[in-house]
Amino acid sequence: MARQIFSVNATIVGSDGTFYNVDGYPKAFDSRSYSDDIEKTHARAEAEFADAWSAMCKRDDRLVSTVVMYDMYGNHISAKTRGYIPEITPEPEVQA
Repeated sequence: MARQIFSVNATIVGSDGTFYNVDGYPKAFDSRSYSDDIEKTHARAEAEFADAWSAMCKRDDRLVSTVVMYDMYGNHISAKTRGYIPEITPEPEVQA
């Protein structure tokens, strides 16, 4: 029987510039847990992806929020990102 595993990861760059995984992520969805039904497994992973994205869109205190879904081979399936890291502007040199 065919088997597939999907992974959903949620990461953020907090308001202080620190990058980290959101608590509880990454999450794996293995078709063995869904009676070897790959379509059902994919649907559950999609639902988690949507839930993570929904939660991220309700927060305005993060510089960057990203959610990604990929399969067990590392193939990218979906990704959404909100925000950006502002460019650092160098301070002008003071001449004496």
